[in-house]
Amino acid sequence: MAQARSNRRGRGVTAAALAIAILGFGGWAIHRHGEARVQREKQAAEERAKIAAQKAGEDDVAARAISNYLARVHAQLRDHNSMLRLLQQEKVFSWNIQKRGDIDLHRRILREFLATNARATESIRYGADLIRAELDTAKVPAGERDSVLALYAKSQAELLPLQMHVRHCDEVLGESALSVLDFLDLNWGTWTRDEASGRIVFNSTVLLAAFHDYAEKTKAAAAAQQAAQDELVAYQRRHPELQPAAHPAQP
Repeated sequence: MAQARSNRRGRGVTAAALAIAILGFGGWAIHRHGEARVQREKQAAEERAKIAAQKAGEDDVAARAISNYLARVHAQLRDHNSMLRLLQQEKVFSWNIQKRGDIDLHRRILREFLATNARATESIRYGADLIRAELDTAKVPAGERDSVLALYAKSQAELLPLQMHVRHCDEVLGESALSVLDFLDLNWGTWTRDEASGRIVFNSTVLLAAFHDYAEKTKAAAAAQQAAQDELVAYQRRHPELQPAAHPAQP
């Protein structure tokens, strides 16, 4: 009986750790090596969760309760990551506009990008409240619930602000890009796109200057997003003792 309980407990720890590992996923950059950066953000997120996962794993019920919350966040971040890939596929930030209808298409993608980011942001921001609700629903004893929540809060002390900063940068990036599209739409007919260079060419220096101002804000937002990811990587490097260990396969 004790061995069976130990096996169940081990599976709970593994499930919780794997689920928590996705909390940082969904970050995005339009720079080179973006995929590698996303992978490092996933690794940094595993550190964020390790303390909470260990405690939650002491009881299968608590582990399952946290896993329910994490499944919600995972789904939201998966949706957001799908929008990130679509933005790249459609070359939205290259202003790859062949016809006016492309502007509306790109707007729709960006708005969904912002919507998925907002949903993930709320779930991450109020993670403690949502986990508490899951623990209460699972009827986890108050003392154990409070212990799990305290350790979860401890694990968030440094990483949660970094994660929220990434989400904020995605919001600014999306809003900035929408402003560029609005400007191009408003001034349709006054500009062309050089297919060889990909540059937007205006027939007015005033409009060109205004476009550059909008485009530079988008570029700055992308740089800020990359810097936010770099902060997560720096945290990981400062805490090598929290590097996630490989979990043995369960029988």
